[in-house]
Amino acid sequence: ETLSLRISPVTTADGGIYSADFEDASGTVTALCFQVSVWEPVQQPRLEARILHQEQGRCNLSLLCTVPGAGNVSYSWSCTGDPLGTLEHQPWLHLQVRGDANPTVCGCNASNPVSWSTASTDVAAACHTATAGFYGVIPWWAVAVSLVLALAITVALVVTCYWWRKRRKDPPGVALQTPPGHIEPTLTIYEEVGKAQTGQEPVSAGG
Repeated sequence: ETLSLRISPVTTADGGIYSADFEDASGTVTALCFQVSVWEPVQQPRLEARILHQEQGRCNLSLLCTVPGAGNVSYSWSCTGDPLGTLEHQPWLHLQVRGDANPTVCGCNASNPVSWSTASTDVAAACHTATAGFYGVIPWWAVAVSLVLALAITVALVVTCYWWRKRRKDPPGVALQTPPGHIEPTLTIYEEVGKAQTGQEPVSAGG
């Protein structure tokens, strides 16, 4: 004969080991012990996507599934599309999604012996949002300041290089230049011959 025990209302504090004595028609008493477990309904899981790394058109991310106030809860995962990863029975899931992938929905199923609940998210959309958000975090004024600094550094390098090359081309020492407005006097041929004759000694006629 199948028997049952009904406790109403029931709380988690009612769980434990119970014993009962059963007496049949002949007066034989049978003692039985049994374990009673009380489970709370599983609440809506919270699914969080964490972007780990992005490069070469691929997005590595981790999904974390948590149930508020959960005791002994089992987890299972399911994903559409073809994400790279192992669907383990853990509250977390590591995936790799291509940048050009179609919408990829991953769902977490949290359950206990009496109830279950699910939550899902589009991991491809999460990767795209993270990429766009990275560029959106940088304010416009920071970009403008960066461009001005880069331009100033470039101009300074060009001027320094030009000055250094020009300095190498100049000859060493100081070049002597004739003051402006000063003209050196020039001697004619007759003046030069006259000066030469004046400087010679007279030749005597006698022996």
